[in-house]
Amino acid sequence: MKPLLLIGLGNLLMGDEGVGCFVAERLAEDPRLPESAEVMCGGTDMFRYADRMEGRSRVFVVDALQDKGEPGSVWVFEEPFPGLDDRQEHAHHLSVCQAMALLGMTLAVRFTLLGISIPSAAAGSGLSPALTSRMPAILDRVLQEIIGAPEALLFEI
Repeated sequence: MKPLLLIGLGNLLMGDEGVGCFVAERLAEDPRLPESAEVMCGGTDMFRYADRMEGRSRVFVVDALQDKGEPGSVWVFEEPFPGLDDRQEHAHHLSVCQAMALLGMTLAVRFTLLGISIPSAAAGSGLSPALTSRMPAILDRVLQEIIGAPEALLFEI
């Protein structure tokens, strides 16, 4: 098992909201990805992949972040995530930060959230021109985080 796992989150039917999955798809084919990293698209349900996280030393989660930042900006958040998303609007829905906190209670894994600024989420397939044009820079920044992780130098055969 590879020590690093990158999970791209997002709904591919909601335009820019699916940016995490688009990043995961591109990184899976990128020759710069370290041998110590595995990449997968997790859709919108992190809990479904808890068994794939178990035994990893680090899990990177790439997800859309609807904020006022420049579209395509990549924000890096290390756990714990206090104040990042303290509200819960529905008893049956958890934010990505709440999901990572809950998973962190049962899995011995370190989470890093890579939030990608999007201007909005609307029904539609594919990324907006703004995010499409920024994709090379987004991939470079995400790879920088993965390659910079001490675990990137480890690899089990």
